[in-house]
Amino acid sequence: MTAGTGSAASETPNRRTRIPRIATGITAGAASLALTLLLTTAPERFGLSTSPALMDRVRSEDHASDAFIFAWALIAIPVAGLLQTPLALARRARIGAGWALIAVYWLYVVLMAAVAWQVQGFFPATDAPGKNGGLFGAAILLVLGVPLFVVGSGGVFRKVRGGPEGTLSTQIRDQVTTVTVLCCTFTGLVAGLATGRNFSYPRDGFPAMFLPGGALWGLLAGAALGTLLAALLPHSADTRRTMTDSARSYARTSATLLACCLCVSQLGWLLPAWAVALVGLPAPFALFVLAGRWERLGRWVEYRQIEVPKGALY
Repeated sequence: MTAGTGSAASETPNRRTRIPRIATGITAGAASLALTLLLTTAPERFGLSTSPALMDRVRSEDHASDAFIFAWALIAIPVAGLLQTPLALARRARIGAGWALIAVYWLYVVLMAAVAWQVQGFFPATDAPGKNGGLFGAAILLVLGVPLFVVGSGGVFRKVRGGPEGTLSTQIRDQVTTVTVLCCTFTGLVAGLATGRNFSYPRDGFPAMFLPGGALWGLLAGAALGTLLAALLPHSADTRRTMTDSARSYARTSATLLACCLCVSQLGWLLPAWAVALVGLPAPFALFVLAGRWERLGRWVEYRQIEVPKGALY
């Protein structure tokens, strides 16, 4: 996609508002972090119980660090919305629509918190390397990063512009499309890595399912799901057809990559893990090279960039 061109006069206001919006987003992140620390370490200051049943269960099941990240995200989203509202009013953006989007993204974080509670076991245990503040925490931030960025940057507050692409409904649709595709893509990436990390048939074959194979097939599977979900939004017939074709391409490529990784992983019955890693590292990339030379394989494996509407997040 290419960006539209505009006059220097129309670009100057955007540049002037960008720095305050970034500074406000950073302030919101720091303020919400401090508020989360107070709520978790000294809840009595807010008139809350020092040992509520939910927190006891979180600690007993070793979800404390993960719960803190979600608590911070749930606080950061409305705090960022509040701090960004005056700036949005100053540039005459739509406040009501912005807060509706904030509510949707807040509920998304709640949903991901419920999912994370169930899937934590797929990651290394607490006393394993990379658990505390490591793999699972990084996965959570990756999955939540897009809505946090959109709200923190004030991108949810859209300003109506001239032309059919500048209407409020079009901008909201484009943003929801972008957030859906990116969130599903990153979730698929995390799912692919988690699946590969826990692969045990055979155990020495897990490197072929982890990196880069697990990341690639998971990312594309997530992109396929996200694009299909975004296609359900009110798009034109041509746009919906293009999105559906892209989703099918991502799904075919993801399935082929998964099959390739599964085949290579079976070398683990004969070879040690380090040898499987040496073979599994170039295997997905070799598949793309062969697809460019073999037409029949090229029908299943296609290099296609994940496209989202330009400028929808900010």
